[in-house]
Amino acid sequence: MSRRGVTLQDIAVRTGVSKVTVSYILNGRETKVRISDSTRTRVLAAAREMGYHPNALARALVRRCTDTVTLVMQFPGVFSGGTGFIFELLHGVTEAANRTGYDLMLHTKALPGVTEEVGALTDGRADGVLLLRDLGDPLIAELAARHFPAVCLFSRTDEPDACFVDCDNVSGGRLVAEHLLELGHRRLCFVGGSSSSSAVQDRWQGLFEVATPAGAEVTRCTVYHANGDFTPLREIMQRKDAPTAIFVWSDDVAVSTMNRLREWGFRVPEEVSVVGFDGLESLCERSVPRLTSVRQPIYEIAEQAMRLLVARIRQEEGIETQILLSPELIRRDSCAPVISSISSQHSTSYGRNQ
Repeated sequence: MSRRGVTLQDIAVRTGVSKVTVSYILNGRETKVRISDSTRTRVLAAAREMGYHPNALARALVRRCTDTVTLVMQFPGVFSGGTGFIFELLHGVTEAANRTGYDLMLHTKALPGVTEEVGALTDGRADGVLLLRDLGDPLIAELAARHFPAVCLFSRTDEPDACFVDCDNVSGGRLVAEHLLELGHRRLCFVGGSSSSSAVQDRWQGLFEVATPAGAEVTRCTVYHANGDFTPLREIMQRKDAPTAIFVWSDDVAVSTMNRLREWGFRVPEEVSVVGFDGLESLCERSVPRLTSVRQPIYEIAEQAMRLLVARIRQEEGIETQILLSPELIRRDSCAPVISSISSQHSTSYGRNQ
């Protein structure tokens, strides 16, 4: 009996009362038929002695809720990536979950398609989902069609009536452009990740719409940090008119970019300035040089997304459904005024030596 778990029927047999009566007593439910104090005491004592534990799934079926939410990322593997961004995101979500009385489940199983993924997320194990997915991801639309509670975090969606909590990434890109223009840079490069990412697209947009009217030349390339392939950036830095400043879409990739630049013979920030995005203090303060970065309020975004999801699950009225939090530029040591004569000479020499 201990191996399979003690059931309500086991307690009913031990105490000589019906299974329904045992259920009423152990679940604290009201009944029209009076249950005597002695019966109640006998049933509770038997449950303790026999080591009875209620079946969470069975109770969830009765209550029609599990008090659990699922966190879904674009790729399940990011949970094991160990980046500062993921740590801070999980910090904000888990603390908000604790405060609101919810458990957090991570969606780590790779599934073949959106149909299977929707089925797994809506199979009754969770009451709602937090999503960090790309723009136009079909999962968002499918969950919305099923009216399943979902909130996007660190991403946005064009789905009607969809909920999201994100950083104002366009403003973040503008802050970077204004800072680099102030330092005299007129040849800029944006290093982005996936072009389907709303964060990447919006940060590029903010940089471009400020830098271009000011007469700056802005180039763009994609670097996937997971495979460490910086070939697109290396080819840009070989040009005679190589950029004097690089805006990288995340702090982790920005630190790797600075390392690569030094390997290629460039001095940071004397010849090339570098700006990151996220504002991870533990990373930015320890990099060499210390990384200038746009700080997005990671903890606050994660926390607010969790609170918004709980409000949707509980069908609360009058809640704000689309929230953008403001970024802040943190100036450190990886940016300096442009030295055009050195940068152009160095880029020409670099190109010949490769």
